[in-house]
Amino acid sequence: MELKPGDKLSENSIAIEKNMSRPKVRNILTGLADEGYLETLPQRGSVVTKINKDMIREATHAHLVLDQAIIVELVNKRKNGFELEMVNSYLDLLKVDKIPKDEYDMVMLEWGFYQTLAKECGKEHVYSFLDKIDCDMYRLSSLKYLTYNYSAHNSALNAWETTVLELKLMTEQLNSCKIDLLTVLCSNRYNGFLANAGVLSGIYSEYFE
Repeated sequence: MELKPGDKLSENSIAIEKNMSRPKVRNILTGLADEGYLETLPQRGSVVTKINKDMIREATHAHLVLDQAIIVELVNKRKNGFELEMVNSYLDLLKVDKIPKDEYDMVMLEWGFYQTLAKECGKEHVYSFLDKIDCDMYRLSSLKYLTYNYSAHNSALNAWETTVLELKLMTEQLNSCKIDLLTVLCSNRYNGFLANAGVLSGIYSEYFE
């Protein structure tokens, strides 16, 4: 079931449409609200929250600081002779996997890579406090793929191909301990979020606050 920012949701309608019990639907909606995707408004019920550009700015700054710290730890791990087994395995998965079937899969694979970086150095818990503001980052990523994932042919790379290239470069530079280049790649990633927020809010103005 696709949820677009601004959509109104009826617990009863969803239960009937999806042939689910109302308590189960209620639990799902509660979980989505806890993650920042829904809000309950007086006399309107549950409404899908709109994307907040201020929240995206806060999230990009937080992620940039965390990711750069994680990169330093991973480079030190490589310098001490350890292989980045989880990171390399994740990239191998992207290489052999077929093109993701939809924007949701693309978002999960992209963000899964950065979560794997955190796991590689035992810091997977660091993202837990960002869960509520990351919902806007995920939705912005989804809009990016929806908008720019055209068939590239012989022209520029589309959005998913660009992401895979960035992840390959990140992995190569991690294995080579190129901290300066990694810092640039990390900064470019989050600057890209800010740029996309500006452009996509103009295209999908009804999805943004």
